[in-house]
Amino acid sequence: EVLGGDEAAPARMPFRGSSSHGFVNGFHCIGCDMQVLKVDNHIWADDVAYIFLRNNYPNVMKLRGSLCAQPSSCAYCCQCSSRSADKAAGLEQVAEGLRWKVVAQQ
Repeated sequence: EVLGGDEAAPARMPFRGSSSHGFVNGFHCIGCDMQVLKVDNHIWADDVAYIFLRNNYPNVMKLRGSLCAQPSSCAYCCQCSSRSADKAAGLEQVAEGLRWKVVAQQ
């Protein structure tokens, strides 16, 4: 089951350096057909290019070049879009204006 589980607990990624990032269960991009990745306590730099995400998603070690530390925030991305949000923001609020959808849990 690819998208099952609790949306509040990201599936952890097998990358070195941090346990504060992972896929958000049930949060999916209908543009690139990828699951949304979340990095806690970071925001995106203003100049994150589509091609940067396309080439580096989901490798957080490569993505970190465009991440800036910011407590109480989260950086979200898929292979085609990125968004920074307050840690308390709901997924529907984070997805507003993007092609990200909260999919039904099975």
